[in-house]
Amino acid sequence: MSESSIHAILNESFPKSGKEEWIRVASLELGNQNEIENLIWKIGELKFYPYYEEKDLQDLSYLKHYQNPREQGGWENLPMVKVAEESHANEQALESLTMGADGVMFDVVDGIDFNINQLLTEINWSFCRISFLARPETKIVTKILDYVKQNEYASHELRGSIFWTTLPQGDEVKSLILSSLKNLHALGIIVQPSSPVEEIAKALEQGARLMDTLTDLQIEREMIFKNICLSFSAEENFLINIAKIKAARVLWYQLSQAFEIPAFLPSDLYIHVVSRKSTSATFDPHGHMIRNTTDGLSSVLGNCNALTLCSDDHIKWTSRISLHVSNILKEESHLDKVIDPVAGAYAIESMVNSLAEAAWKNFQSKMIS
Repeated sequence: MSESSIHAILNESFPKSGKEEWIRVASLELGNQNEIENLIWKIGELKFYPYYEEKDLQDLSYLKHYQNPREQGGWENLPMVKVAEESHANEQALESLTMGADGVMFDVVDGIDFNINQLLTEINWSFCRISFLARPETKIVTKILDYVKQNEYASHELRGSIFWTTLPQGDEVKSLILSSLKNLHALGIIVQPSSPVEEIAKALEQGARLMDTLTDLQIEREMIFKNICLSFSAEENFLINIAKIKAARVLWYQLSQAFEIPAFLPSDLYIHVVSRKSTSATFDPHGHMIRNTTDGLSSVLGNCNALTLCSDDHIKWTSRISLHVSNILKEESHLDKVIDPVAGAYAIESMVNSLAEAAWKNFQSKMIS
């Protein structure tokens, strides 16, 4: 029997159905007049539907230009280490790196006078990513530049980011932007949790205002844009978290074109995602592990560049579990082998478009006001 005959038999036995047929069957099961309205779910003012099909993407052809957004090799596993005392934080960082972390995010918000040499003892920065969560008072830029000079690192080998609780004034980061540390993002924007639309719009607003401020200091637009990276908190809704990350990348590219940076690509934006902190002890510590798994998986499917899965500060072994969740997603689930796992998914691509449209309008209103 030929292949065409087999397909003919399959089509006859299992006819194709579409949205109309699905709604008809759903109506019979629900047994009411407003069946589809009862199945719509909302995020703020945005409506999302229970069924999407190829026709829903007919007017979204632009999305095909945003595929392949993450470089081959997947995301970076970046556990958070809070720095209260340098030697203890260094011990935690070395332990994480030994267990498979790709780098470390040091929280130095409360450690204004920390010693960076003690903090990075026995850590070879050339082979991992070293990032910092800081505030301007820490003088982190000066510390990094002095440390690199003292240890005679090849500057092009060093990767990392500085995420600021409050973005510093231009002079604070100008020296780092203009330094030879080309693979260190000096302008990390922490996007405070709110609604997905508000988060994306706020990130765009902060990025645009940074551009305005730093170009006034005669810094090239390309250099500024290359130094900006974003840190989002994961969404509780699995699909929305995927769509939020992808929509942010789409609109960031649109922002780059508005600033006339034609060489910028969607993949150039570095997106860091941190999992949600526990708000209830009812199901912990196992609930904590499940939450990290769903946050991690959705962030990876959304094509984040770095992932920080939080641990329970009161239960030491949860830091090990949190680290291995990301390791398993990469080493055993092999999600790093697929460049864009959800590309072309009707529901997610439609959600990306809805979030992008709403966030861009919100951003424009912020810039006008």
